[in-house]
Amino acid sequence: MNTTEEFEKDIEFFDREAEKREILNILRAKPQLINFIYGPINSGKTTLITDLIEELPENYVVFYVNLRRKSVIKYEDFIRVLFSVEKNKEIKDIITGLLAKAEKAIYASQGIPVNDSLLDTFLKKDSKADVLEFLENYFKEISKTKDPVLIIDELQVIGDLEIDGKLIYRLFNFFIGLTKELHLCHVFALSSDSLFIEKAYNEAMLEGRANYILVDDFDEKTAKKFLERYRIKGEEIKYILDHVGGKPIDLVELIYPEDKKKEIEQRISLRSGQIERALKRVKELGEKIIMDDVKHDVSYENLLKTLSKFKDGEEIKCNEIDEISESFFAKKNVLFVDPVRKMIKPQSGINLLAIREVLKEIRDV
Repeated sequence: MNTTEEFEKDIEFFDREAEKREILNILRAKPQLINFIYGPINSGKTTLITDLIEELPENYVVFYVNLRRKSVIKYEDFIRVLFSVEKNKEIKDIITGLLAKAEKAIYASQGIPVNDSLLDTFLKKDSKADVLEFLENYFKEISKTKDPVLIIDELQVIGDLEIDGKLIYRLFNFFIGLTKELHLCHVFALSSDSLFIEKAYNEAMLEGRANYILVDDFDEKTAKKFLERYRIKGEEIKYILDHVGGKPIDLVELIYPEDKKKEIEQRISLRSGQIERALKRVKELGEKIIMDDVKHDVSYENLLKTLSKFKDGEEIKCNEIDEISESFFAKKNVLFVDPVRKMIKPQSGINLLAIREVLKEIRDV
């Protein structure tokens, strides 16, 4: 019997051949664009990219920087996450090691390897060392014999970090230099924050310089195929698909419970309760949301209007709701915003049914 982690890996990478082919085609060509990999929460973005890395041939050197669950509140935090330390080594020896012959891609999974003395230099107060200039030269050395690939997971974590202006804009310019201008290094930025992706999509400096790859929840056919793989049959499959949809994490967690209907009902009840409490707080205490560094009042009435859009349908166009409500529900992980398709939908089937339960409760009061 597989462990839970193995199940999760199986389902998140299950039937992702189309997305995998798209990324491989990008990697086979010279670097041209920043590649944003986005999608609803827990749709399998990280598993897709890390699974694909394991299959890459020896001519790739992959650097994976994971900002997930990291506390990055100042520039020094970002530097510590960006690099991994190899003590008592010279930079040239570290790079030589990365260029060593291997049967498959070299995968630096904890960040970009440097020595401890260089990291100390970057972290010194008032240091004049330019981290991004160093990295450009670092990737130039790698690119003489191999193809460097930089992957940053959950890039939105540093979206508000200030260092001579917002760090994110310096990084965007750096990524443009690596890809569009120098064709030096493939860059992939992963994010489950749809508001961050929306902002990037509408950012003038990225126009014509970025590509967007959607890793969505499974469609009904794929979800059904997965459930059948784990010997779930008939009416049970239909009930799961009608109430959960294709959210990978929800499907994998329904493999084990004997009473799947009860488990699903509990999840819907829990989520509807969370949404109700969020609405109640806005109604009774008021709430403000920051957009483009400006505070805006959240309207309880507009929030209800937004939810009512999903009373009978499963997705709406972005222009059907106000931006403050969109931002509020996206931050609460109730709604997923797809700026490329210009559509908004609940983050999962559970969220959709929870929204409808909330609308019923409010109407009954």
